[in-house]
Amino acid sequence: MTLPKKPSRSTTLSRDAWVRAALNAVAQEGLKAVAVEPLAQVLGVTKGSFYWHFSNRDDLVQAVLDAWEQDQSLDVVTRYQGIEDPRRRLRVLLFAAFEDTENGKIFAALAASSEDPRVQPHLRRATARRLELGREAFLALGFSEEDARQRALLAYAAYAGYFQLLRTTPEAVTEVTDLSSYVRRLADALVPTP
Repeated sequence: MTLPKKPSRSTTLSRDAWVRAALNAVAQEGLKAVAVEPLAQVLGVTKGSFYWHFSNRDDLVQAVLDAWEQDQSLDVVTRYQGIEDPRRRLRVLLFAAFEDTENGKIFAALAASSEDPRVQPHLRRATARRLELGREAFLALGFSEEDARQRALLAYAAYAGYFQLLRTTPEAVTEVTDLSSYVRRLADALVPTP
């Protein structure tokens, strides 16, 4: 998902622009950063623009969660399920997930707010879809049901853990100076070559 650049004051902002700005705020500072006045300032508009599209902050938070879930679970399945070779699909999916730092940070921020009743169902559905996509690909490689589930879980746990560390203790991942090499090692461990 491409995040917004600051528009000029003469730009009429859409609902989507507010959602993208709020997603950017979540990536940087977590769900607590979704606040009308600071977002209006970042966007270079008045609060009145916000109320043209949203009833209140909760309405914006719901739109942010819906957009994130759509982009990071439903759309991910659509984008990668079409890659017929399951080995290639898994490798491409791993590289795409780790290289999308902005959305990884959004995921980690939402995971940190997982007890929020608004956030929890979105995280659960997105996680279930992502794990299922991995499970299906590992099954297509000939792994048993149990092994396919475990490998999908290992891949997802590596993703979740990496971005949680990046969010909370970035010094813990400073040794990962070559992310491609890191992901390649993960992919080689989980997705054996023929």
